[in-house]
Amino acid sequence: MALPANSVARSVFVVTAMPLRTKIECPECGSDLVVKRGGVCPGCGARISEHVARVRAREKRIEQVVAVVGTILVVAVAVVTSGATLLEGIAAYAIVGAVMYYLARRTFV
Repeated sequence: MALPANSVARSVFVVTAMPLRTKIECPECGSDLVVKRGGVCPGCGARISEHVARVRAREKRIEQVVAVVGTILVVAVAVVTSGATLLEGIAAYAIVGAVMYYLARRTFV
């Protein structure tokens, strides 16, 4: 099926949940903190400002560690597989990808 010259091709892929937000729960009642107005939990009224700041700082540190480890692994695999055949290179990158997924699996949820 050909498109007319003046039409614009449109993508059929729809991204609904980007960017992914970290799930933060109230330390008192355990409810999800989607709306954090005034630094208090909308469910129980507990102060949550410091809790939310700690959770966000922890997530930022995790992302930074994963980025550094990932970069080191990619450079190492590139150096190690520089003389390898195509199949050996694919296998090495698959193994490193599996290791990175295992290390960072909590950030994918």
